Amino acid sequence: MTTMKRMFVGSWSCLTLALFAVAAFAQERAGSSITIEGQVVCSLCWFEADRKVNPYGNEGDLKCALDCAKKGKSQAIAVPGENGFTLYLLEPGKLKRDREDWLDFIAKQVKAKGAVRNADGKRYLQVDSIEEVSSRAK
Repeated sequence: MTTMKRMFVGSWSCLTLALFAVAAFAQERAGSSITIEGQVVCSLCWFEADRKVNPYGNEGDLKCALDCAKKGKSQAIAVPGENGFTLYLLEPGKLKRDREDWLDFIAKQVKAKGAVRNADGKRYLQVDSIEEVSSRAK
């Protein structure tokens, strides 16, 4: 094998190992526990308005959330950030609940802790704990 080929194979091997290491690190971080604060919303109804102009939680939003929950649509936590909101779809984690939905928290500000996973371009929070917090202007 020529020197050029050996350098190419060596470089390729190092690059492959580095990519596997980065992927393993990202997977580990994705499963680590985080705490987020935001508003519990319907993951579908949320997108019916510009939430910077029309905050979530009016009578129409609540009715829509109830209808969507009956159809199996999930609730999410909308977390405000510099570039708008990030939605984390809620799913069971270590927290034991006697219901499948999160309607008891709909339109409320909450603090939730759990593991984050990414799938199909969406973020999911596996809820280990959730509590209502007082609303405050951000």
